Amino acid sequence: MEDLVSGDQEINRGGFIMSNNIRWICENQGVEMTIVLKVETIFGIKFPKDYVECILKNDGGYPKPNRFTLNGNEEVFNNLLSLDEEDVSNIIETYNDVKDRLIERVIPFAEDPFGNLICFDYRNNEQPTIVFWQHEKAFNNKQAATKHLCDSFNDLLLMLHESKE
Repeated sequence: MEDLVSGDQEINRGGFIMSNNIRWICENQGVEMTIVLKVETIFGIKFPKDYVECILKNDGGYPKPNRFTLNGNEEVFNNLLSLDEEDVSNIIETYNDVKDRLIERVIPFAEDPFGNLICFDYRNNEQPTIVFWQHEKAFNNKQAATKHLCDSFNDLLLMLHESKE
């Protein structure tokens, strides 16, 4: 049975609290901090605090609204990848499936319905930026397949909107 988790996601940007009313449709009950720490150890990274706060309640969740714009195209944030190893759409399995086509230190955390991934990019900093990874382009060119989306997980949540169709 699906749980509907709703509420304002309050985001502190430069001292200002911004709000984006995101509802999360979740099949999972959330994830324990011990699992978050285990996954961080596997990847050798530290997830951003805003992302961790979200997945503790919404692991594997589907956000509503779920659209964002990248280079003039409307894209879909389908769901967060689960940190639960038992989940079909889990972060470790997804990474292992595509790691040969990903740039090093780019870690997927969400997916669209078409096989593309939303990832943390740890190449330049311990605080990652967010990139959109296009799986078909990655067969030919890893760099061209990876496009900067925004600077933080909170910024991504602020970008989400209803479909323009």
